Amino acid sequence: MAQAETAILLVQLGTPDQPTEEAVRRYLRQFLSDRRVVDMNRLLWWPLLHGIILRSRPSKSAKLYKKIWRDDKTSPLLHYTRALQQEMARRFQGRHSSGVRVDFAMRYGNPGLRCKVGSLVREGVRRLLIVPLFPQYAGATVASVMDEVMRPMHIHRLMPTLRVMTPYYAQDAYIDALVASLEGVDLSEPDHRLLLSYHGLPKRHVDEGDPYENHCQTTTLLLTEELDLRHDQWMMSYQSRFGSEPWLEPNTDMLFKTLPSQGIKKLTVMCPGFAADCLETLEEISETGRQTFLKAGGSHFNYIPCLNDEPYWVDALEKMIEDEMHGWLHGPMSA
Repeated sequence: MAQAETAILLVQLGTPDQPTEEAVRRYLRQFLSDRRVVDMNRLLWWPLLHGIILRSRPSKSAKLYKKIWRDDKTSPLLHYTRALQQEMARRFQGRHSSGVRVDFAMRYGNPGLRCKVGSLVREGVRRLLIVPLFPQYAGATVASVMDEVMRPMHIHRLMPTLRVMTPYYAQDAYIDALVASLEGVDLSEPDHRLLLSYHGLPKRHVDEGDPYENHCQTTTLLLTEELDLRHDQWMMSYQSRFGSEPWLEPNTDMLFKTLPSQGIKKLTVMCPGFAADCLETLEEISETGRQTFLKAGGSHFNYIPCLNDEPYWVDALEKMIEDEMHGWLHGPMSA
């Protein structure tokens, strides 16, 4: 059987291989060594990273990962990404005369993005669509993915034609999928709010031209308009802050602590910036966030799971990929 000339590569941020201190240390070392993630002067950052963070943080993070680790011995992020890839492969089977291969990779951890791209090129892929599973663009995610995609290319005489799926923060298919995930949520009570929590970003990145904040705001406005919500029925915030410099606000954790005293006793929380559930959604929001809100006086906390591998999300992603692959699904590529 001939190898597929066309490939779709779904890319997620990453996950440790196991919920152990050593596995988390390997993952954090790779993640926090990326200049797109932490752009501090290396003379200042390396001693801090290797002398303090990688000695103290892995044991704490490993305990948190153990809380969310699945019974099948995989992380939720890996499980849902693999399930999405398998369903997408089934749907694209037979869509091209020489076949369309659908695979997945992690920017950090395994399966590694650099190795996966190199493997696809060696196996004869001539057209490669990179699908970063990050709805909103940020240099720390989408740009970092593209940095890694290009690294193995210099050793190959024949590079594949590359396309990168456009950030889908405002795509109708994505917004419709978010709406579907909120089916049955009733926000009519005056003390009930919908909170849309996005991953945080240093404010300096936005000041330097990163469109992430604008993309998050656009997603929020399109979603709340589609839900026909009044402005006083929803809020948006940013989570997962670390370090000492100013980050985008308001901070999700601070809202969990203060909203009950403002008369908001019921909270439905959604994380539209995450395509699949992971540590930041399941532990930080659904578990710790819930405890914080209820302890502060809240009476009801409802976490909405990420899109994961829901059929309406698979439908949406398939449509967006088809749009990006215009002209690639008809016949073999000429030499």
